[in-house]
Amino acid sequence: MFNGRTQDYDDTVISNSGFWCDVSIEEFQKQRAIPLQIPVEMVKTVLVAAMQGVNLDLVTVEENYRQSAVNSVREISSQSINGENYAETLYKKAVFARAKAELLPEFNTLSGREIHQNREYVAEQKSLLAEATHAIRTLKGKKRGSVWLL
Repeated sequence: MFNGRTQDYDDTVISNSGFWCDVSIEEFQKQRAIPLQIPVEMVKTVLVAAMQGVNLDLVTVEENYRQSAVNSVREISSQSINGENYAETLYKKAVFARAKAELLPEFNTLSGREIHQNREYVAEQKSLLAEATHAIRTLKGKKRGSVWLL
């Protein structure tokens, strides 16, 4: 917004449990095009909640890796892009998608830009939550869908 004030990304890094990677607020804001008008405290809150939710969904994955003497997500794979391996990328994808899904209603409230008006928030939220679910299923070693015989 051109109002004479400068708004910068927040360089805070949210520490994680020790196994899963830490999350940068700036990376989330840039990667998911989060409007800078959304208060940083709100962004931090939804990121922490998303991290906790994803961590809970991945408890058994973490336990299985720890039993195999893998103590950090960084140790899962040696192949990396920009210092981040595939498991870290999937973890962040799940966290960022859940957090953005939580923030979507705020886009219209806090931003007067036309781009945020008349958006299909429900469909977009469902799409983001499906993206997060797919990333979590991949980390669990599951395919896109499952069928059970009863």
